[in-house]
Amino acid sequence: MHLKLRHIEVFHAVMEEGSVTKAAERLNLSQPAISTALTKLEEMLGFALFYRSKGHFTPRPEAFLLNEDAELSLMAVEQFANRARLIGRGGVGLVRIGAIGAPAFALLPELISAFVTDHPLVEVDLQVRSSTQISYLVANGQLDIGLIEAPVAAASIAATEIVLPCVCIMREDSDLASKHAVTPQDLVGQRLIGIQNVNQVDRQLREVCSAAGVEVETTVRGFFFAVVRRMISAGDGVALVDALNGMQALNDGVVWRSFEPRIDYRIAMITKVGAELSKPAKDFSGRLLEALARFGQV
Repeated sequence: MHLKLRHIEVFHAVMEEGSVTKAAERLNLSQPAISTALTKLEEMLGFALFYRSKGHFTPRPEAFLLNEDAELSLMAVEQFANRARLIGRGGVGLVRIGAIGAPAFALLPELISAFVTDHPLVEVDLQVRSSTQISYLVANGQLDIGLIEAPVAAASIAATEIVLPCVCIMREDSDLASKHAVTPQDLVGQRLIGIQNVNQVDRQLREVCSAAGVEVETTVRGFFFAVVRRMISAGDGVALVDALNGMQALNDGVVWRSFEPRIDYRIAMITKVGAELSKPAKDFSGRLLEALARFGQV
């Protein structure tokens, strides 16, 4: 049996309207077309649905039994059409994002909140992982978008690099807060809080301090820039962090100053080579790059 949607539409319209004439008007069809469609439907089903008398169609008990299923079928088709329209506009879907700590804590929560407000039917999955893990998941299609530390070496990954300046953060009552810019010489005698020895920012800081003939000592280390900022807020000390975390106005008693010479923190937005992003993921990636451009160079 090969039922067509039009047969079900005609049957349901006749049942709802109570006459062939009104059903024809509702569907913008002729009365003979309605009668032909009903006859064809009955032939396919193998039993009659209506009593016929001088052009009048009176539903049989079998018709009442099928009418609810007909309505549900038409509703399912309408739901399918509505969802297809939403998908076509990028209104539904799933965006899977992997990010290292710097953007995950400082940028993405606000960005995701604004995104889901505009796309209430789109699901967003954010995973905070290492650059290596994110690269692997993006390359294998398990994440749509990744934010990792640059440079990117994998051939299967397309990358857009973002250069973020680093700023020096301290408590607002620190003597360094009175300066327009902080230099390596200003760090002498300060309790310096770092990230980790292998971090690109710590490496650059050691290099500029060595070039300036300055010796500084990192006594406390954290794993995330956001954690380092919390340490400074809770006590004292100074740190060099990326602009995303350093320039946020969190009302936590922490202020930032530029650092000279400039130290950069390089990250990259990555996607899988050859994999086309869904419309929601494209929208989100565009918003992400726009947001990052406010802090650095894309």
